[in-house]
Amino acid sequence: MKKAGLVWLSWQGRRAVPAWFATVDGQYVVLADRAASAEQPLPGLADAGSAEVVVPAKPANNQLARWTAAVRRLEPGSEEWTAAALVLRTERLNAAGLDTQLDRWRSEADILVLEPTGAASGLDDGSPYAPPVGSPATTRGRKPITLHRRVRRRPKLS
Repeated sequence: MKKAGLVWLSWQGRRAVPAWFATVDGQYVVLADRAASAEQPLPGLADAGSAEVVVPAKPANNQLARWTAAVRRLEPGSEEWTAAALVLRTERLNAAGLDTQLDRWRSEADILVLEPTGAASGLDDGSPYAPPVGSPATTRGRKPITLHRRVRRRPKLS
């Protein structure tokens, strides 16, 4: 977690989504948007109670570790909330409106602590790939005959 810039979070059977985080006094803290603003949309994470955290390795197609976390919401305005918000503020890249950022977070977002509840598992626990999302889209029929084949006869250029 020390070298990861973001983690993938999944909760309540949802598909995993990326989330940036910060480490505050040995705890992992994420900012979850409560309203429809543009901070970090993680709908329902504050009420989930637990989430699965996947830490990606530097090659983006590998996972380094996977662990389950208990999700705890910090009360806005508390001393713990203020300390976490100040650290998250330094980790937030390309932030707009720095002078009103903490007030916006107090009213429109939740600061959540991810507390590990069990042992982390590594790469040997099965495939890291998720099954594709179901879709009503289908193929129209047979593939065209010329798909991935070279043209045998080339037209004359003169």
